[in-house]
Amino acid sequence: MLWVILDEGVLRRPVGGSEVMAKQLRLLHEAVCRPTIRIEIIPVSIGAHDGLTGAFTIADLPGQPGAAAYREGARQGQVVTGREEVTDLMTCWDTLRSEALSRSDSLSLLEEVAKSWT
Repeated sequence: MLWVILDEGVLRRPVGGSEVMAKQLRLLHEAVCRPTIRIEIIPVSIGAHDGLTGAFTIADLPGQPGAAAYREGARQGQVVTGREEVTDLMTCWDTLRSEALSRSDSLSLLEEVAKSWT
């Protein structure tokens, strides 16, 4: 399963023009309708949150001892394998999930923002 949390700002920030944004949001909408993909959105009304410090990915692979992570920076990324650092990112993930809209509310917001780009 792929589980993604997005800040609402990335849906509203014009990158590539309105046609590109509309297409990207259509593709996100198609993706979120698949049973193996979940996208949840943190609304701008939350204000500052831990996700604003940069993107990260946590991979928990079957048959592997513990999870690993990848943290994005402004100019480079970093693989994170230390147990404490991965645990910190997992805690951050849980915090972000608690601030994100539900799956259905995220889908509604995605549809609303998509209309604004057409």
